Amino acid sequence: MLLRGASLATLDPPAVERADLRLEGERIVERAPALAAGAGEEVLDLEGALVLPGLVNAHTHLYSALARGMPGPAQPPRDFVEILERVWWRLDRALDEESVHLSGLVGAIEAARSGTTTLFDHHASPAFIGGSLATLRQAVEQVGLRSVLCYETTDRNGLPGRDAGLGENRDFLAGGPTPLTLGMAGAHASFTLSDDSLDRLSALLAETLASLHVHVAEDRADVDDSRERCGAGVVERLRRHGLLLRRTLLVHGVHLTETELLDAQANGAWLVHCPRSNMNNAVGQAHTPAFRRAALG
Repeated sequence: MLLRGASLATLDPPAVERADLRLEGERIVERAPALAAGAGEEVLDLEGALVLPGLVNAHTHLYSALARGMPGPAQPPRDFVEILERVWWRLDRALDEESVHLSGLVGAIEAARSGTTTLFDHHASPAFIGGSLATLRQAVEQVGLRSVLCYETTDRNGLPGRDAGLGENRDFLAGGPTPLTLGMAGAHASFTLSDDSLDRLSALLAETLASLHVHVAEDRADVDDSRERCGAGVVERLRRHGLLLRRTLLVHGVHLTETELLDAQANGAWLVHCPRSNMNNAVGQAHTPAFRRAALG
C-alpha cells in the first residue's frame, strides 16, 4: 500500500514534513516526498492528513473501562485510601471473566481511536484471577494492539489471593510472548505488601527474568507505611527486597524525593507519573524534573 500526501509527524526529534509512505505487510519500508506507485499497489491519498507514530500508554487499568458513569459511593471518600476502598477495590472484586473481556475490548478500542497502539496494563480481578491475563490478551489482540500485561500482586485479599496473583503472573509469563503481547510481574503498592510478599515477588522475577510493574508513593500512606516497616522510603524498601532493577516500572511516584528519583533512575528503573490520575485522586504531582535532568545529563 502507498500512503500519499501525508503530513508526517515524528516526536523524537520533533519534526513535521510532507511525504509518502510505502507499506509492506506490517512495516513501513520506504519514505520519500514523491513515491511512484508500483504495479498493483493500492494507493490511498491522505490529502495532508496528519500521520503520527503509535503512542504508548505506559500505565493503565483496562478493568476500569466500564466504570465511566458509575455512581459514586454512598459515603464520599475523604482520602486516597478511602477512594481505593470505596470505589476501585469494590469494582475490581465484582469483575468476572465476561466483564474482564469486555473491559479489555472497550479500553483497547478507545486507545486505538486515540492513536495509542501499545498498552502497559496493570490488572486486578480478585474473583477471577486464574486465566484473567489470557482473557485480557485475547480482547486487546482482537483490536490489533500491542500490550504488556501483568496481574496485581497484593495482600489485601488475603494470602490465598496473594498466592493466586503470583501464580497468574507466573503462568502467563511461562506461556511466553505472542507477536503482540508480552508479560511483566505486577504488584499493587508497598503498603499492601508484606516483606514476605516482596521476597516472593523477587523470587518470581529471578525465576522468570521478568520486569516489575508496581505502584510507588502514589499517596503519603505508601511512604508512611514503608518508613514504619523498615525505617526507609519506598525505593529503599524495594531495593532491600531485590526489586529495584533495570526496567522496573515505578508508577506515580508523587511522594518520592528527588534523591529517590535519581537513585531509581541510576538503577535503570522508569518513572510513569500519570498526571491525569494523580489529579483525579488529588494526591499531588510527581517531581519529574529530577528524572528529566538525569536523562539529559
